[in-house]
Amino acid sequence: MVIDAPVTVPRVALAWAWESERIGPAHPVLGVVEWWFEDDAAASFDELMRQALAEPGFYDLRRKRLTGDFRDVLWGISTADAECYRMSSTRDGRRSASLAVVTGRSGSLITVDDDQATLVRIPAGRVCRAIVGTLPEVRPAGIGEIRVPRSEYGAGSVSESYDLDMTSDYTAPDTAEQVRALMAAPRTVIHQLYVARRTNGKRSSSYPLTAVDTAHHERVLTFLQDSPDGDDIIACGPGSTDYITATLDGTMRGLHD
Repeated sequence: MVIDAPVTVPRVALAWAWESERIGPAHPVLGVVEWWFEDDAAASFDELMRQALAEPGFYDLRRKRLTGDFRDVLWGISTADAECYRMSSTRDGRRSASLAVVTGRSGSLITVDDDQATLVRIPAGRVCRAIVGTLPEVRPAGIGEIRVPRSEYGAGSVSESYDLDMTSDYTAPDTAEQVRALMAAPRTVIHQLYVARRTNGKRSSSYPLTAVDTAHHERVLTFLQDSPDGDDIIACGPGSTDYITATLDGTMRGLHD
């Protein structure tokens, strides 16, 4: 079984398969799905899960077990060489998430939206771009990259005389105030993005990078960078596909250092 075309299954069925394989704690993107039933209800629930997974070819009803290829997908997620994922939340409480992993020469993308999970194969070298591609379409903010030491950012507040104009080039009296104004802009959706790598069996992951969709229908990316003097740098940039992808790719490479 090769997942060339998108296949959608109930998220609870994916969680059930994960638990049945005793893989361990579920990935944050898959989330925690818990259920308790009386014995007779549990048997009916298990049968529903088998049928849901059998329809796309993930479960062998005759042998009463997950197919080998689907087991490989699940274990590939848990032992991925590299991964990129995002978790998004809106002002009205809706949540979605996606996870791209690569194991050897194989890549997989899982997108979770409400109670459904969609799986598809992706090129192994495009895990970050695949995740950025799952973001809703919002135009990038018209800014270049802005960098300010965290100490300077925290030293003041947004000037009452400075009104952030989301249609301008964000010209502000100084860089720190410019970043503070960006951070204070009304927002509708927040996307937390991460990358992780596994070397010699040990997994290391990044701090979150945050893409903010503002009420003005523009996207800004914010993230922290290390500084030689120990004063972290707060960076902001346009939330374009290329900029976010390049930043995630660079963060992924940095996990090797």
